[in-house]
Amino acid sequence: MAQEDHTSGTEGSPRPSLTQYIEENHKLITVLGVFTALTVFARSLPITTLGLFLSFLFMTLAVFVWLELFARFPSKAGGWRVTWFENILSLSVFMLVIYWILDYRQVWSQVLIIPVFGMLMGAISFLLKRFDVFNRLFRSQPDEKRALRYVFGIAIVAIAFFLSALVVSPLNHLLDHLASWMAIPPPE
Repeated sequence: MAQEDHTSGTEGSPRPSLTQYIEENHKLITVLGVFTALTVFARSLPITTLGLFLSFLFMTLAVFVWLELFARFPSKAGGWRVTWFENILSLSVFMLVIYWILDYRQVWSQVLIIPVFGMLMGAISFLLKRFDVFNRLFRSQPDEKRALRYVFGIAIVAIAFFLSALVVSPLNHLLDHLASWMAIPPPE
């Protein structure tokens, strides 16, 4: 079997190999596999709603692990094995997400508010911290007016949840329309 060329055109610096990548990231690759298996396993739990919810959470965690693995791929050109591994792993995760969305459409109809709320709260939290809204609004220093911070935080969470609830129904309608266009049966 032919050896992979580990040298690039620049001063003989070694090109990243698949073996090196796997050795450096084997724990993350294992965790990705575990979360993927848990995504499928959770769907078969006897308490259907709980199983669907857990399946959604495990799939989300699998995507986060894949994003971390993707960020760790070599930035300079590696051997053909590294390139193919990166592309096939990315395609596999992408296809798993597509399969999950299509096959578990009932999850989206039941728990769509969770990712919408999470994304909205993430954006609001980022903006509040970035522009130091609380301290500017109430003319306070960090760690002052603790009770007011709690009330302000609860109000922000309630507003974000209300806005998420407003968005979910039209978004579910859009997803149902797309699913029917792709001839996917509606959720039970």
